[in-house]
Amino acid sequence: MSVRAEQLPLQPQSSGSVLKPLLGWAALVAFIAIVRRYTREPSLPRMSEQWLLSRQAEFNRDQYGK
Repeated sequence: MSVRAEQLPLQPQSSGSVLKPLLGWAALVAFIAIVRRYTREPSLPRMSEQWLLSRQAEFNRDQYGK
C-alpha cells in the first residue's frame, strides 16, 4: 500500500494576524466592563440616615387611606 502526500504551501502566521483579534476582544471586554460599572452606580446620592429618620412618620403612613 503506497501513501502519497503532496506538498501544501503553508504560510507562517505572523504575530500580527493573531494579535489583532486578541486586542480587539480585549478592547470589547474592557468597554463592556466600563459600561456595566457605570450603569450599576446610582445616579443620585443615597439619602442620609438622619434624613430618613426625620421623615419616618411620612414613610410609615397609609398613603391610600381607608
